Amino acid sequence: MSCKEIRAYYFGDQCPWNSLALEQARIAADSLGLNLVEFDLSETIHDLPLFFPFTLIYNDLKIAGPVPSDFIVDVLEGRKTVRPFGDAKRRPTKNCDRIERLSKQSLRDACLVCTNGTGNGAEEKIGWYEGFKGRDNLFGFVSYVEEIPVAFVEVMPSLLSPYSIPKSVSTAFISCIYNSHDSTYDYRSELIQLSVEECRTRGFGSVEALSGKKSPFPNGPASFFLQNGFEDLETVDSSVIMFSGRDDIDLLIRNL
Repeated sequence: MSCKEIRAYYFGDQCPWNSLALEQARIAADSLGLNLVEFDLSETIHDLPLFFPFTLIYNDLKIAGPVPSDFIVDVLEGRKTVRPFGDAKRRPTKNCDRIERLSKQSLRDACLVCTNGTGNGAEEKIGWYEGFKGRDNLFGFVSYVEEIPVAFVEVMPSLLSPYSIPKSVSTAFISCIYNSHDSTYDYRSELIQLSVEECRTRGFGSVEALSGKKSPFPNGPASFFLQNGFEDLETVDSSVIMFSGRDDIDLLIRNL
């Protein structure tokens, strides 16, 4: 890759933040005088160690997730040093009032959870869901408390994941599991159990997940999965830059 080039890898509109992330990357590239090359992972699977719905790569730097353009510029020009992420503060676990299956309708509520209530990118996410080649295989759940969405999980066959993870017809993959940023409690544990039951029903023998070792992103921290019956297989990427800090990414599995 040329030093005049920055690459953006993204999983279509799987993440409702991706359109904004691409827009910020284009602004940063233009400011830096770099050529931004975009790769939609929905169309081609790469062997590169990619583990986020959106990743920027420039030389030996890897920036994941949506970040502002000025953050990208400061990191690439060496003006900003991103510190390692500290131990994430865990919220107490609690069950919700009701749970809905993931659907075209409930996806809007799931997007409210991961976009901090704005709902930005929800229509793009629904379009991705409708057009994704594995739509009939996607499943998941949305949790509600007092009719407010507080957590969600999305699962797909590992064979449909574009990431550099072990893939098998008998393995499912948790592509997203997030809790409301504003909630006092963590409502994700019961979503894990429901997902495990659904995976068994669908004939899967195991389910994988990617997680920040200490960070809430992606899907983390890893201790959440360990407390819910997963085994930490390996660290698949190290020193990934996120807006919240720098962290390693772990691959975890739960045998069913």
